[in-house]
Amino acid sequence: MSPAVQAAIDTLTPYAQSMEAEELNFATSADVSLRVMRAVDNPDVNLEDLARIVMAEPLLSAKVMRMANSAALNPSGRNIADLKQAVMRVGIAPIRSLAMALTLDQLRHSQRMAPCRHLANRLWERSVHVAALAYVVARRLSSLPADDAMLAGIVHDLGRFYLLGIAADKHPELLVDQPALIEALDNLDQVAGRKLLEALGLPETTVAAVAGRGNFGGSMPPQTLSDVLFLACWLAPPANPFEDAETRIGARVQEGAALGLDRQTVADFVTASGDEIYSIALALEA
Repeated sequence: MSPAVQAAIDTLTPYAQSMEAEELNFATSADVSLRVMRAVDNPDVNLEDLARIVMAEPLLSAKVMRMANSAALNPSGRNIADLKQAVMRVGIAPIRSLAMALTLDQLRHSQRMAPCRHLANRLWERSVHVAALAYVVARRLSSLPADDAMLAGIVHDLGRFYLLGIAADKHPELLVDQPALIEALDNLDQVAGRKLLEALGLPETTVAAVAGRGNFGGSMPPQTLSDVLFLACWLAPPANPFEDAETRIGARVQEGAALGLDRQTVADFVTASGDEIYSIALALEA
């Protein structure tokens, strides 16, 4: 480990270890999104109440409409234009993922991310791809809840994302050596990710899936949300913006062989599910 990496770890570790809900510094425009997530966790909430909350945030409304009319949820192609109907079609659980996606999107566009906008955009794109893939992998290759898989996918890199914002806002000197910063974020990801997801009140199933995404159970179809998330991360574009794409593709072929996932099987799955994956990614990005 280089001195630059160690210095970045030493600087960011206190932030990773002391995350409390009241201290989280998200963009104020994400308040509605966080309110939606709290509402979803309320067992007494109904779709009409949730629709009223969603209507208060135009960007979130747009995401819900896009999701409701996506190829994944609207195979008949009969689009709807009423937000209440859209909320009913999408359902309560997926709206939490859309709200979390909006929170991350607002965070990457915040002023404090300006010095590292390119890196934040790459992490955001990665999260969207993983979330869409996790949804379709769970839906097509397992009996696990696809909505839970999508939420785990959208937040799987939240620890890195949040600490990147801390570095840009409070310690801009760390941005001078971005490869060292990336390595430091990788080292802190497990601790920061768990603490942040717990502080946000996300379900323990989501927290556990994100924490365990680095290990594959080894059986197909995938047996756990961690397995689904592993496969989604494996199928998605490079996680590290500094990672060489050709090296990543070669490594993925070797990893797939070790996992018993031959290239043709994976290619067939992605091809067959392409419209669904694309439509979910579009809804999250809307």
